[in-house]
Amino acid sequence: MKRRLDLLSVGDGNLDVWMRVPRHTGGLTGGVRETGIVGDACRIGPGGAAANVAIGMARLGARTAFVGAIGDDTPGAQFADNMREHGVDVSHLHVMAGQATSLACMFETPDREYAFYVCPGPRSIPSHRLPSGFVRSARILYVTGHVLTEEEATCDVIIDAMATARDAGVTVALDPGKYWLNPSLESRVHEAVKLTDIILPNRMEAERLTGRRTPRDAAGDLLAAGVGIVAVTMGDGGCLAACADRMIERSAYRTGIVSTVGAGDAFASGMLYSFLAKESLEDMASFANAAAAIKIGTPGAAEGMPGADEVRSFLRVNA
Repeated sequence: MKRRLDLLSVGDGNLDVWMRVPRHTGGLTGGVRETGIVGDACRIGPGGAAANVAIGMARLGARTAFVGAIGDDTPGAQFADNMREHGVDVSHLHVMAGQATSLACMFETPDREYAFYVCPGPRSIPSHRLPSGFVRSARILYVTGHVLTEEEATCDVIIDAMATARDAGVTVALDPGKYWLNPSLESRVHEAVKLTDIILPNRMEAERLTGRRTPRDAAGDLLAAGVGIVAVTMGDGGCLAACADRMIERSAYRTGIVSTVGAGDAFASGMLYSFLAKESLEDMASFANAAAAIKIGTPGAAEGMPGADEVRSFLRVNA
């Protein structure tokens, strides 16, 4: 079956404001204010793991769509316009009347210390935004735990979409994210794992999902649960990738770091793109690490997501 989309990304979308600052505020209280912290770089654009991966895959050359929720305000319009500019289909985006779009402000120092300020907006995704025909039109359905655990109704819609995808032979990929922030729905993430073909946790998420203390043990448990491919990111330690017959580790590439915001999303984009290219597990891990390495050389989140030729060139130089 020829599918219209390479990736349908479902989850969180916000307008991101990223600024590089020399230091963080001293936190003075009692009405005493400093003169202000002066940054030397700023980026404003779409963000959130699901939106970033949709952009990352589009930059690599894939046909992508994003489904999430925004408000009918100026930041929401800017988010949608920017996604379209990146080549992402937002025809099924859920725009909620009278709601404010999620806004995430990130302040990063040169030594990569972060301060995040988030004003959450709508997260509801109704079933008519994920009709079965649209889900079946993709080669990969990518879901983030941020929205999977937002509310019961949206969780049901997404679990149903994952089941529909599985039945249609669509590969299901899951990024658990900070799923534990809503304990009442944490069990639903384990339900989602059973419908997952590729899981993309960071080290902490993998260990929390399984109760295991090492990425290798966690990956083993996830494979035993029925996941086909496990890719665990380990920051500057690189990644661990595993499938039924082997488990490998790949070191991170040593490059100049400007901002690590969005590095995990660049990794996920690279992993999924390489998977669609039917590359080996080893090549998938190397391609994903290279995509992340290129991204961290650029300020902001979605900025710096590389094209496929750029990743291939990087791999040749760093072979």
